[in-house]
Amino acid sequence: MTTTASDDVPLAMVNNQFFDEFTDKVRVKPIPWEGYSRAGLISSEELARLKEFQQLSQKEQQQQRTTGEQDGSEGTDSQLVRFIPLLVGLAEKLSSIDALQYLLVMLDDLVVEDKSGRAASETVKALAADNMEALAKAMFRCTERKDDYLGLKACKIMAGVLVGVSLKTSGRAAAVRNFSFSRMFAYLERCMRSELTSVVDVALQVTQSLLRVQRARSVLYNESASCLAQMVDVLRRTVRGNGGSGSSSSGARSAAAATGVVAVPQTQYEVVFCLWLLTFEKPIAATLNKRYDVIPVLVDIARSAVKEKVIRIIVETWKNMLGDDDKAAAANVPNMLVAKVPACLTTLATGRNLKDEDLRASIQQLSEDLAAHTGVMTTWDEYLNEVASGKLEWSPAHRSEQFWKLHVAKMDEHNHRVVRQLAAVLDSPSASETAQSVACHDLSQYVKFNPDGKKLLARIGAKTRIMGLMTASQSAEVRYEALMCVQQLMLNAWRV
Repeated sequence: MTTTASDDVPLAMVNNQFFDEFTDKVRVKPIPWEGYSRAGLISSEELARLKEFQQLSQKEQQQQRTTGEQDGSEGTDSQLVRFIPLLVGLAEKLSSIDALQYLLVMLDDLVVEDKSGRAASETVKALAADNMEALAKAMFRCTERKDDYLGLKACKIMAGVLVGVSLKTSGRAAAVRNFSFSRMFAYLERCMRSELTSVVDVALQVTQSLLRVQRARSVLYNESASCLAQMVDVLRRTVRGNGGSGSSSSGARSAAAATGVVAVPQTQYEVVFCLWLLTFEKPIAATLNKRYDVIPVLVDIARSAVKEKVIRIIVETWKNMLGDDDKAAAANVPNMLVAKVPACLTTLATGRNLKDEDLRASIQQLSEDLAAHTGVMTTWDEYLNEVASGKLEWSPAHRSEQFWKLHVAKMDEHNHRVVRQLAAVLDSPSASETAQSVACHDLSQYVKFNPDGKKLLARIGAKTRIMGLMTASQSAEVRYEALMCVQQLMLNAWRV
């Protein structure tokens, strides 16, 4: 796997069968250009130049069929590039969906990079030089039409040009800086909410390409957070039983209802690829999990993933989140431990017959890096991480009386931070029944070994909440642990 945020990411090369088949239909669909000219929708000069462009395009296609590939000649590329202002201008003023689809297909053919990279380079130079503002205006106009194919094709073109400008040309920073990424992400977010699988898939792939641009990563995270949240939601829906669905089958039905029949491995790969690109930005790597709680989701996916490419991109994302930045490591290591990333890596390394040697090496390296960060942690440190995450489980420390004797005094440090965090779990609507059971148990132990604990729990409202859970919770385990805690609150016993 590459270690940069721009290599190995296709230049807006959307690979979707439905999208490709529809494009083929657009190419051969007759458009009444002469009728548009007679109606005054286009000028006679524009009609003549459009016919010239079509003739040159057909000539190039015939050459490709003859040779089996593009010949890469400067002459043919340059002749086609000079028609870009014509295509953009027509796309800006025409209203026919059929005509707009055809114009965008022709523009997209120029943006797509060939093996030599020559065609795309000529295109982005021409667009960046004189037509970037006009292109954006015309393409955003297309996103406003009620046609998913047209809007997504427009986004694909803009992504291809922006990436080309960012990576291939110099002195064009203004073209990227002035582009309205937030407007584009708003449209892509709407597409990600579609019930049509192909629409969601293409929107994710375009986003994947667009995130090669550093400014796009910043805008998505800081200004278009709802789009990123939707991407994470799409990812969660691919995980069976996620989101409290209660069973694998109900989780699968939830995903189907939201986004159609999702090609789960490919969808997972596309979304995680976007997360991987985002984590090349150190501030994002340090706060991504805090905002979206993605580490547990990635663990669930890695454990069940069949495709090695999905596992690979997850491991690379974790490596970026650990990284060489102390802030990122400090923020993410505790959450990785709570989510059992080390155990997941061990399972991948020993329980899977992975064919990719580089992937095996990456898993080993990440395991060693995590071990280095956690080697100095004490049992109390691990407990603090678990409480801070809110994802409490019945680890040995909770049941150890010796643990509570040694550490109960520490729970009052930093204005009783640990006690308040446990109380917050009781009030959290997203907390699992197990987490609430453990929180009740731990507060019971706090009261048992701390003579002032009863007053504190009453003052912060935890006592009232625990008494409510004793009767209102649907979980027998929660009711039992709440009852045990209430008994300690009533007795306030001090036993050593």
